[in-house]
Amino acid sequence: MSSAMQSGPEHSALNSEHGATTEPTGEYDFTIAPMIAKSQAAFRRDLPRLLGERYGKWVAYHGDERIGFGRSQFELYDECTRRGLRDDEFVVRVVAPEAPAEIDVEQLQDV
Repeated sequence: MSSAMQSGPEHSALNSEHGATTEPTGEYDFTIAPMIAKSQAAFRRDLPRLLGERYGKWVAYHGDERIGFGRSQFELYDECTRRGLRDDEFVVRVVAPEAPAEIDVEQLQDV
């Protein structure tokens, strides 16, 4: 799946090459490219400040480097590929609060 064609608020490349690591996720094991993990961490580190400054905009990261902001994910995807980055080397995210990592379905039933 390409960054521009992501189905959720984040782009995560699944790759078994380039030193990718395996993270168990339940029934299936997925590999996450190290640069994707580093890019996601940089986004999460900056997110509190970005929410106040750039809410609703799109941002791209290549590891710790912020590539830039854009009005659309496609604009940033094009910029990253213009720079010669592969899909497993960057993330494109919308600046918005992240959904909780896990939702306890049993707690929802009690509401």
